[in-house]
Amino acid sequence: MADFKKIEENLKKEAKRLLEAGEVTVVLAYSKGFDEKHPMPYAAKSVADIKNIVFNEYCNHNMARYLVRYPQGTKIAVAVKAADSRAVIQLIQEEKVKRENLVLLGIPVYGMKNSKTGEVIDSKTTSGLCNPVLYDILLGAEVHGQKIVSPYEVLAEYEAMDKDARWEFWKNQLDKCIRCYACRKACPMCYCDPCFIDQSKPRWADKAPQSPGNMMYHLTRFHHLAGRCIDCGECSRACPVDIPLYLFHKKVAKECEEMFGQAAGMKLEDKPVLVDFRVEDSDKILE
Repeated sequence: MADFKKIEENLKKEAKRLLEAGEVTVVLAYSKGFDEKHPMPYAAKSVADIKNIVFNEYCNHNMARYLVRYPQGTKIAVAVKAADSRAVIQLIQEEKVKRENLVLLGIPVYGMKNSKTGEVIDSKTTSGLCNPVLYDILLGAEVHGQKIVSPYEVLAEYEAMDKDARWEFWKNQLDKCIRCYACRKACPMCYCDPCFIDQSKPRWADKAPQSPGNMMYHLTRFHHLAGRCIDCGECSRACPVDIPLYLFHKKVAKECEEMFGQAAGMKLEDKPVLVDFRVEDSDKILE
C-alpha cells in the first residue's frame, strides 16, 4: 500500500519550496473536507496555505480539471496521479496549457478508495496505471510489482450484448440522469464554454431531465471525448445516480486504440487521434 502520509509530507515540502522561490503562483492539490473521506480540490496561493494541504486514499479529484481556469502564462504546480498526468498531456496537446508553465508533482499510488463505497478503485474505473506518465518531481517511490490488468476487461459483459440489448441498457441508465452535470464538472477534458448543451442559438437539445434530451446530452458528450478520455473515472464517481459512464468511455477508447494505435494522454509527442491524419489509419470508423 502506498505511504499516503509520506506523499502528503513531500507534497507540502515541494509546495512550500515552489511558492517561496516564486517558481509558481499557485499549487493545485487537496485539502480537508467535512471528513477525511471527502477531501476537496484546493489551490494554495501562499506559504500560509500549505498547512491545509492533505493527501489520502480518497484524494481522487483530477486536479488537471482546474488548469484551464487560470489565464495562459500562469505558473502552476499541480499534483498528478497517473490518470491526472494523462489529462495534463492531453491539455498540452490541445494547446489549453503550455508545458513550460507547469510543475507536475507526480504521485505514484495504488489503493485509492471510492468515497461513496469505501471500496478500492480498480481498473473498472481507471486505466490501471499506478505511476504518473509525466512529472517533474516524484513525491514517492515508483510502484512496481502490481498486477497489470487491462482497463478493457470490464467491457466483456457489455460487448457480449447485441445492439438492441445495448440500446435498452443505455436507455435505462440514461433515463436515470437528473441533469446535474456533475460528470461534466468532474471531467478535465470538458472545458468548452459554453458547453453545447447550454447553447440556445442554435438549441441542440432540451435541458430538462427527460429521456430524449438525456440521450442527446450523453451521446454527444461521449463522442466529444472520443480519443480524449484519459480514464480517470471521475465522471462515474461524481454521478449521484451511479450511471456507469465509464463503460461507454472505455468502449470508445478501446476502439480508438485499436484503430489508431494510441491511447489518450500517454505520450507528449502524440497528436490527438481525431485531429491527426496518417495514411496507415484504419477506415473502420467509416463503416
